[in-house]
Amino acid sequence: MNGTNSHPLATADALQRAARIAGVLFIIATASTMAAQIILSPLLDASQRATDPQNNPVALAVLLEIANALASDGIAIAFYPVLRRCAELAATGYLGLRVIEGAVGVVAATVLAMIISTSADEMAFTLAVHDTAFLMVLLVFSCGTLLLYPMLYAFRLVPPVLSLWGLIGGLMLLVSCVLILFDRVEMGGTTDLILSLPIWINEMALALWLLARGVDLKHVGSGNDRAA
Repeated sequence: MNGTNSHPLATADALQRAARIAGVLFIIATASTMAAQIILSPLLDASQRATDPQNNPVALAVLLEIANALASDGIAIAFYPVLRRCAELAATGYLGLRVIEGAVGVVAATVLAMIISTSADEMAFTLAVHDTAFLMVLLVFSCGTLLLYPMLYAFRLVPPVLSLWGLIGGLMLLVSCVLILFDRVEMGGTTDLILSLPIWINEMALALWLLARGVDLKHVGSGNDRAA
């Protein structure tokens, strides 16, 4: 009797713990991405690149991009036990997209690491390859938001304003990525910043909510029906 009575509570505690872990990883992923972009912005000009690799902040940007890639995978893995009780197919799709995002992110970071040892003539090409890979990361990420936030909204896991804000922000980022892909907008430019900023702010707001309040499980199944 005690074991069966404690199972739902134990499951709820585990889900809340998973949500809070996801919140920490959201902060790591968003902060590391923004910090890496701040570091890389002045380095797009080859004349500003440090000649000494040890003094070159590109190395720090590489570490930050790897941190973002690993955190992106971790978010989906940590959140999966919660999301699969809402819509298992969508949750699996979100997990798959974030794994792809993380893998492409590692590729982008690896290409970025090559800048440390490339000549000034080769640097422009290497940066272009990195930017293309990073754009793919953002494209996959924005597609993932189109799976995550409808689930958060439909099952009221977090306040509706956070879910709708995230969905709109994800759509804005997707538009920005498409415009960059077709050379209508410059990556890192004013238009890109305006279209990208809402989702980055939302991710931090969502993370803080998850850390402070967790998720609302009232509209989510207990998961007992999924037990083998």
